[in-house]
Amino acid sequence: MTQVKNLAQSLYPCSAQKLDYDMKLNFLKNTSVTCNDGSPAGYYLKESRGSRRWLIFLEGGWYCFNKENCDSRYETMRRFMSSSKWPQTKTGTGILSPLPEENPHWWNANMVFIPYCSSDVWSGATAKTEQSMTLDAGVYSDAIR
Repeated sequence: MTQVKNLAQSLYPCSAQKLDYDMKLNFLKNTSVTCNDGSPAGYYLKESRGSRRWLIFLEGGWYCFNKENCDSRYETMRRFMSSSKWPQTKTGTGILSPLPEENPHWWNANMVFIPYCSSDVWSGATAKTEQSMTLDAGVYSDAIR
């Protein structure tokens, strides 16, 4: 760890300008891609100038599969069903950390964090039918409005 810290300090001398470590929130313009409650889906991005490396992280969060299960999930784990309270910036940790001492292999990559808010196990969208309660891509929002 001492070697990594020394390397990091040599790459970022004290006189270096303050770096922007935060990932910034971007909402998708495609209105058909939504969270369960109909709020817009989005992602956090930290660009690293000059880097051609990209790290894309899909957040996990399990799923819900019927009205009762999804109602409970909405009450207890709303952040997995809505973007309404997402902060404008997010500081990465672990593999998403921009600090070389915490993330020696990917600290200088472009980083994308995609929050999970659709409860569909990242499976995509399906058209709603009258006979089924499909939870993909915001269809659940019709049931809770």
